[in-house]
Amino acid sequence: MTEGRAGVREGRNWYLLDQDLQRVGRERYDWVGPFFGGLAPAREGKLWGLIDRNGGWVVRPNFSDVRPLREGVAAVQLGGQPSIVDKTDNFCGVVGLEMAPPVGDRMAPAAVGGKWGLVDGRGNFLIEPKFEELGDSSEGLIPARSGPVWGYVNAKGDWKIEPQFLRAKNFKEGWAEVSAANGKDGWVNPQGKFAARKPARVGDLATAAGQ
Repeated sequence: MTEGRAGVREGRNWYLLDQDLQRVGRERYDWVGPFFGGLAPAREGKLWGLIDRNGGWVVRPNFSDVRPLREGVAAVQLGGQPSIVDKTDNFCGVVGLEMAPPVGDRMAPAAVGGKWGLVDGRGNFLIEPKFEELGDSSEGLIPARSGPVWGYVNAKGDWKIEPQFLRAKNFKEGWAEVSAANGKDGWVNPQGKFAARKPARVGDLATAAGQ
């Protein structure tokens, strides 16, 4: 039971019960999920929507998939295309993403028309889709591929390290593992300086000296 409600199956149908195990509303469902933010995913036939604590449809069952509500919005699938709906059953953010955007306050890569950008939790593009590939943000920099080579962009999509690598991983503790165009593996710092080996951190040196 979540938020004072629980979906219970009886035969082929699902019903909504309150904390006293009394049935809520007259609706019957084919499946009911947990409540978040006062709404729960529910299925009618093959289509999904969102119901409120009284058992009524707030977001009508028009979708092939609906995720639980987060930050006032929910990720949905309509005609094979991921999007976002709010509590009033209205679309918000970008329609036509090729992968479901995150819901909440985190950012994530998303694609439209084969090009990748960065979206927020409502599916709005923070970086317009213009890259062949885009990684996750780490320490303020994001691996991005332009043509056959990788570089790093900031949260605005501006190149901070020009594309020049055959492979580029996320930054961690000030360095990112890369493969240079000449095939040599190494590390790069946020200023674009390449090193064949990852330099030791000051903290590591101090720890080693104290041993």
